[in-house]
Amino acid sequence: MAQPGGTGPILPRGASSGLDGDLVRQWVELAESVAAEVRDLVDSLNVFPVPDSDTGTNVLLTLRSASDALVRLPRAADAAQVARAAADGAVRGARGNSGLLISQALAALADICAEAPDPTSLRPVELVAAYERMATTTWQAVSRPVTGTLLTVARDAALAARTALQESSAAAPASISSIAAAAAFGAQESVVETVGLGHGPVDAGGAAFMLLLTCLSDCIDTPEQVALERVGPGGGLQPRAPYTAVAHQMLVDLAVGGVRHDAERNQGMSTGEFEVMYLLEATAAQADQLRQDLGRIGDSVGVVGTPDALGVGLYQVHVHTDTPRAALPRQGRARQTCIHHLHPTALVAPADEPPSPWGEGGDPQGHVVSFERLAARRAERKAQSVRMHPSQAATARAPQAYRRPPRPSPARHEGIGVIACTRAPGLIEQLARSGAVVVLDPDRDGIVRAAGDLGAAQAIVLPCDAACTEAAHEAARFLAARSAASTVAAPPGAHGPRGSSQGAPQAEGIQLLVCDTDDEARVLAAAVAAAGRAQDAELADLARRAWSAGASLRTIALDGPAAEAEAVARTVAAALRPDDELLTVITGRHAGRDVGALAAGAAGPEVEVAIHAGGQQRPDVLIAIE
Repeated sequence: MAQPGGTGPILPRGASSGLDGDLVRQWVELAESVAAEVRDLVDSLNVFPVPDSDTGTNVLLTLRSASDALVRLPRAADAAQVARAAADGAVRGARGNSGLLISQALAALADICAEAPDPTSLRPVELVAAYERMATTTWQAVSRPVTGTLLTVARDAALAARTALQESSAAAPASISSIAAAAAFGAQESVVETVGLGHGPVDAGGAAFMLLLTCLSDCIDTPEQVALERVGPGGGLQPRAPYTAVAHQMLVDLAVGGVRHDAERNQGMSTGEFEVMYLLEATAAQADQLRQDLGRIGDSVGVVGTPDALGVGLYQVHVHTDTPRAALPRQGRARQTCIHHLHPTALVAPADEPPSPWGEGGDPQGHVVSFERLAARRAERKAQSVRMHPSQAATARAPQAYRRPPRPSPARHEGIGVIACTRAPGLIEQLARSGAVVVLDPDRDGIVRAAGDLGAAQAIVLPCDAACTEAAHEAARFLAARSAASTVAAPPGAHGPRGSSQGAPQAEGIQLLVCDTDDEARVLAAAVAAAGRAQDAELADLARRAWSAGASLRTIALDGPAAEAEAVARTVAAALRPDDELLTVITGRHAGRDVGALAAGAAGPEVEVAIHAGGQQRPDVLIAIE
């Protein structure tokens, strides 16, 4: 940056004249390490759009995915190649709203690098264009932009960078050092201005983005210091990243005495019950249409990605909505679809029974029950089956003694997580209400992603069929291998592409235990059995509880003519025993409309019936009896 006296530009010692591939790579690696260091702080700031304390975790996982994408990239790769690999990795691994916007910012940098006259290195004017592209595209990536958030921080950083370029002169020309420093300072001032806007002490996403930009300034001005060693949780940011250390301390000071998660909801706060995220292979036009469709059914909408020369790209999709099934795409190919409940509530008491699925008068026998009521009754039967001391009997019989099952809440930093796999879109809402992270059409990568979203050290996986069981075991082996690799200490002074085990909080350290569920009915029963137990149970105990719930079912899969309504009714009548209490029917995509009604009629008044329109491809009808 220029001397105050205007005698000419003096670059900080070791600073580069252009943003090349080595600097971009170093920046991404430093940003990942800093994100690990500040994860808990940024999580604690998280109030907007949902106070779920996961912004720091989401940003870390997103940047880790970007850093992972650079491991196999040749060291001689230029700025355009490194930026594109990092952006693609970030888009694939983006978590949450903030992670989505961070990946969009990296994609904007990659686009500018690709458009630059010299793709090997960005000049100051092109770096300014990159900041401006970040501000523009992050704003466009969300359906309902809200000021005072990461979007505003990106805009203010771009404005500061443009001002620094315009104020340069022949005697004091702009450099990438002065541009990056101006952008970092502009972002820091913008974060301070978010104080008091109702987003917590400061906006968590804006804080994370500010640290990202400050890391770039550190890499440009002090590359030798940045290369010393990797930063890890508890290791401190000095002396490797001095500018970032100051910005971090600023956040710590602002957080002291700040408004926490009991703040009143303000304009723009998310009200959707469920978070839905997936990767989508689609055309740019299909992605734009999806963004509009999601905006009509939810908020915190983001569709981020970059199409190729043919107009087809890979997009990361994110939305908060009350209707998760409606958030699934009608065009393109979705994968790694994960759903979890943002605002868990207690399961519904019997008095709160919703209307019959056939409308008023559609179930004259009145024995078709909802998922929530089913869960409550299962809990009651479980409690009644436990031997009690006589002194407890009177209390247990009293009307006020009815206890709803514990409130399910997906553990994000402690306890044991539950991953429920399904190929039935109609079951995702019920499964998510149990507190599990739901993976639709599961494969290895989708299960690994869900494990990272949990933020827990241990998790059980409830597979829905043999292929899913194989994918779950592959995911467990993959995470175990990554965990082993991350705990291998590097030689003194070395810092490989993934660094040493210091600072490894991560999803790769998760232990997965795959349960024996093998169809949708057993997954549903196991998820209900595990609901609310993950915080205080041992891994083996939770898995045993889930296995017991699934093993108690007798299931029958019907396809083709055997799945016709009359045939299903005959099968139900023949399969029921005198002591059976509950019949569950999960109808597939090709099942007849009257299957549920006839099955319920065949069950008789003594048996409760739960009907779920699962919408799975196979089987046409799944019957479960307990």
